[in-house]
Amino acid sequence: MFEELPSLCPVQFFGISADCLFLGKGALKADKQYLISTTSDLLNEEPFSDVYAAWNFEKLFFLIDVHLPFQHLGNGDLRSGDSVELFIDTRDLKSKGTISRFCHHFVFYPAEVQGFYGREATRFRNEDVHRLCHPEDLNVVPKIKAKSYSLGIEIPAQCLTGFDPMSFPRLGFTYRINRAGGSPQHFAVSSEEFVIEQHPATWGTLKLIEQER
Repeated sequence: MFEELPSLCPVQFFGISADCLFLGKGALKADKQYLISTTSDLLNEEPFSDVYAAWNFEKLFFLIDVHLPFQHLGNGDLRSGDSVELFIDTRDLKSKGTISRFCHHFVFYPAEVQGFYGREATRFRNEDVHRLCHPEDLNVVPKIKAKSYSLGIEIPAQCLTGFDPMSFPRLGFTYRINRAGGSPQHFAVSSEEFVIEQHPATWGTLKLIEQER
């Protein structure tokens, strides 16, 4: 009987959460107080990126530092090239089995795709939907170096249906950082185990800490 059960990763036995600190003004920098701890060891992955996150009442901030050179974008399949996917549930509804209007799937690139560096790619499975944000509302600053690249990302509150930090100071959150020719890096849940864009209950949690440190 037990031979028929799928193998489980250690991360599946407990919820994963991380603090997300308040950022009053300015751009998010690679400061360790904003660093989200990697869960790669629990997911049996090779980490190759550092992810920083912060928030204020107007937007969410992310800085993705990839310690590999930018190679190329996926041709028709974003996961076959270099890209960053962020998954956010503004209500952190762990009991919700499907994508709701509070769930968001964003994709960001180190180079322009159809004139933009980012877009919302949320796919809903029922009538509980929101209008996808326009790519021009997403602020993305790529920096390409010889052996690495980074993406500075700002997602304004208008692109986050249900974003209300005073009433809901937690976000459902995970990411998938794709690399050309290699396996991706995740937070909290792996694509090898779940179709993460369809199962928000498996995402981790960002706790919105209001005071700056």
